[in-house]
Amino acid sequence: MSLKFSIMITSVALAAILAGAWLADVYREHDSRAMLLPDQVLTLFPDPKPLTAFALTDDKNRVFDLASLKGKWSFLFFGFTYCPDVCPTTLAVLARAHENIAKNTAGAEDLQFVFVSVDPNRDTAGKLRQYVEYFDATFLGVTGDNAQIANLAGQLGAAYQVAITPGVEDYPVYHSAAVFLVDPLARYHAVFTPPHDAEAISKRFKVVRELEALTPGVAQGRPGAGAPAAFFTGSR
Repeated sequence: MSLKFSIMITSVALAAILAGAWLADVYREHDSRAMLLPDQVLTLFPDPKPLTAFALTDDKNRVFDLASLKGKWSFLFFGFTYCPDVCPTTLAVLARAHENIAKNTAGAEDLQFVFVSVDPNRDTAGKLRQYVEYFDATFLGVTGDNAQIANLAGQLGAAYQVAITPGVEDYPVYHSAAVFLVDPLARYHAVFTPPHDAEAISKRFKVVRELEALTPGVAQGRPGAGAPAAFFTGSR
């Protein structure tokens, strides 16, 4: 792993820690609606960040852009199909989480799980489709040119580095292990931090849905009044 990428990862981690501490202070001092729940599974942002335009392609060669995120709760995970461990492990967990959510959450049909490949040099549409469907037939594989992948990843703070070496097919790719949650208004709403657990993810998502039920605009994909903010910290 390069020094540049190590510094980037450290910066992201430090920013998350500082943001968490700042949110907790704000909640204690100013926001009686805030909920402090004891776990480290998910950070739910009080003011979700609207995403801006990007253009990728899914595993069926269809356009995947900002409009593709609207009207659905989207779980986004960045990786690559040659990944030996983190990607298959995380996608397997997300498949179990999807199964749990579908069993226990009303309106689970408005979900999508999106695997964003940061390695378009090797990950063709056909390869992506075969890869994601192994874990869940409903999962969507997405990739595109490097600039547009970086565009979306940058908006979510999804750090990655593709270490292409000329003449070497089995080059390494370093990437974030976080799972990013985008709400039906195409806003960066929350982030699930590793290590991931299917039951923990499905339970926390249920809490998110219950909170957002107080904001009809979000639940229906339309602007609405602000819902109570929640910050999760502590044990799983």
